[in-house]
Amino acid sequence: MTHLTGQCLCGEISFEADGDVPVMANCHCTACRHSTGSAYATLMFMKQDDIKISGTPKTFSHGSDAGTTMTKHFCGTCGTPLFTQNSAREGMLGIRAGNIKEHEEFAPKVNVYVSSKLDATVLEDGIPAFEKMPG
Repeated sequence: MTHLTGQCLCGEISFEADGDVPVMANCHCTACRHSTGSAYATLMFMKQDDIKISGTPKTFSHGSDAGTTMTKHFCGTCGTPLFTQNSAREGMLGIRAGNIKEHEEFAPKVNVYVSSKLDATVLEDGIPAFEKMPG
């Protein structure tokens, strides 16, 4: 069982999570790059019921290339990206790993959408990489 805590930049929204983290991934898709302003998104997915959120994030939903709906959760005051949801994975919530205090808990297990990665992004050897989202 993993214990995670974190907050947005201004502290208006915080979270505490206790549970299993079945997926830790770096996503290089264009939408993740745009929504984070970074070369890729670092995500830790947990059951939504295992995450307690204090404060009310704003949300923005958009379609994905796989035909699912993606919902981004962010602080309406400071703009910090906090969480993401995929309609194909009901009950799961992705925590943006850059916001967690227990940073040693994040160890990516996979890189997805490397077909969209920035040329300058170096992928770590030993971590599987997929052109799109696997299976």
